[in-house]
Amino acid sequence: MSLIAALDVGTTTVRAAVFDGKERLGIARQGVRAAYPFSGAVEQDPAEIVGSARDVLQHSMRSSGLTVADVDGLAITNQRASVLAWDSETSEPLSPLISWQDTRTAARVAEFVALGFPLNTSASCTKLEWLLANSETVATAAAGKTLRFGTVDTWLTWVLSGGTVYVTDPSNAGATGFYDSFSGGWSEEIMAVLGIPLEAMPALVASDAPVGTCDPSVVGAPLALKARCGDQSAASMTHGLGAGQAKLTLGTSGMLDVGCGSTISDAPSGCYTLPLWRRTVDGKLVEEYMVEGSILAAGSVIEWLVRVGLLASVDQLDAVAASAAASAASSSSASGSASGGVEFVPSLAGLGSPHQNPQVRGVLSGIGLQTTAADIVWAAVNGLAERVAELTSHMNVDGPLLVDGGLSQSQLLLEQIRQATDLEIRASADHETALRGAALLAQSS
Repeated sequence: MSLIAALDVGTTTVRAAVFDGKERLGIARQGVRAAYPFSGAVEQDPAEIVGSARDVLQHSMRSSGLTVADVDGLAITNQRASVLAWDSETSEPLSPLISWQDTRTAARVAEFVALGFPLNTSASCTKLEWLLANSETVATAAAGKTLRFGTVDTWLTWVLSGGTVYVTDPSNAGATGFYDSFSGGWSEEIMAVLGIPLEAMPALVASDAPVGTCDPSVVGAPLALKARCGDQSAASMTHGLGAGQAKLTLGTSGMLDVGCGSTISDAPSGCYTLPLWRRTVDGKLVEEYMVEGSILAAGSVIEWLVRVGLLASVDQLDAVAASAAASAASSSSASGSASGGVEFVPSLAGLGSPHQNPQVRGVLSGIGLQTTAADIVWAAVNGLAERVAELTSHMNVDGPLLVDGGLSQSQLLLEQIRQATDLEIRASADHETALRGAALLAQSS
């Protein structure tokens, strides 16, 4: 069995691990920062992401007792819809990484929705249009045909390969709004509407296709670039998500995915049919799909509780909430609330599926003189569970719910989700499902 290194570039953390078959040998993590330069804007530094990825890759090697030269290949998984521009001749970024959380193009998205196009602010396409219209350097590169656009997988692959590999896969392409599932390629019609040049978009390859090697001067050895996919697809790979099965990832956001197999299924309102992956199965290239619904703030709600001083740290979530749960239970019959009268609507970044309203913000109500910080934390847990219940009901999930992500470590939250949904909850034993799933893809190539 080959040794595979995996990189997971998330919204708030970059992780790397080395896998020997199913055994994880070592892991490293490093936070990445975000900037909020104006209302609705969420940006990250492309150079910081590359630096963090290189650092955690090296740290994971050392913790495994290995060097890069010992490893057979690299797999990359990532936050899907975040996007940036760079110059193909210099490899210098022409823009910050615009996060999937960024809502600067909400008005433009609303125009498309009014015309019947199923689009949301997470998708990359209107952000690329915005960059062309608002950045002189991006427009100049487009005129000179040196402009390159890419999601995180494409940018990282470009830099690690020394500017020789320019690709993405369907699971990432599907999050741009430019992907045509029926043709398996870029939609030139949609790109023309938004004025995006075709040469500025990467080549589409299979999720498990080997595409070249890393530049030894960048990572220390010619490490084979074996696989790439979006984080939700990687987590689904770990679960072995099949047609009709449902997976919930509780990370920065909450993503509910229902497998469709090779069928392009209709999605309920406010949800989307997306590519799950394109990979080789029994010698044949297969593309599979999923229907996805989103909760725009999940782990970020808990991080907000920490930031405003209502919770000392994320790992104290269950202990603090449990201290309020008993008193809330004793008064729930009188208040009609599982959280003792305090209600928390966790729409801190807008409402995702099925509402798709990025302008909505969170609501905290029912506060009295007796309300404590623990009461608010407990209300937030219940609010998240209720959002999951709303989404599973809307997407007609009736079987076991496979759960992963950092927030799935909260046993209290999982129990509240079980009660709110009346579904069997099967939490992954390994919370690093995206890393493991990316490695599984690479091992199959």
